[in-house]
Amino acid sequence: MQGKAAGLLELQNLFTEYTLASSQRINANKSTIFSGSISQQRLLNIATMFGFNIGTLPFIYLGAPIFKGKPKKIHFQPIADRIKLKLSAWKASLLSIAGRVQLVKVVVQGMLVHTLSIYSWSVTLLKDFDKCIRNFIWSGDIEKRKLITVSWKKVCKTEKKGGLGVTSLVSLNEAANLKLCWELISSKNDKT
Repeated sequence: MQGKAAGLLELQNLFTEYTLASSQRINANKSTIFSGSISQQRLLNIATMFGFNIGTLPFIYLGAPIFKGKPKKIHFQPIADRIKLKLSAWKASLLSIAGRVQLVKVVVQGMLVHTLSIYSWSVTLLKDFDKCIRNFIWSGDIEKRKLITVSWKKVCKTEKKGGLGVTSLVSLNEAANLKLCWELISSKNDKT
């Protein structure tokens, strides 16, 4: 939509129809409009017409960064830093290795799975993250490396295959990206 009057009136009618059909009203105070390449004056007119706030990119929505262009390390670094801070704050010395593994599998990977499933993260960032997780599991400290003779590849195998069942974030991101590609390809095939 380019912000032409006819299109804006149609959008306003759509909002009205939605309100009548669902009994839910769009809260203009909680709504934000983001623009591409329209003039500032036109954007201001649209925001005034609907009562929406004007937003800028990048921003965070449901814990995931929304930005223009190709995903870069800088977009995901705040998420990585927040999770590393959480890992550092846990009293890992009070937990067994099995307890640390469980924390990583449930909490850390759970916090990342949403953004890993919609974006292709920087491999260097994911490898750094895997290193922090590896250090946390073995030493209880994300910065402290402990000499372990078991390879990370073996640790990432399922428990039935002799591993700890921790999924490598690089592998998890690759799998999520392949799933997204498959869904895109399948949705195109369904329409033909």
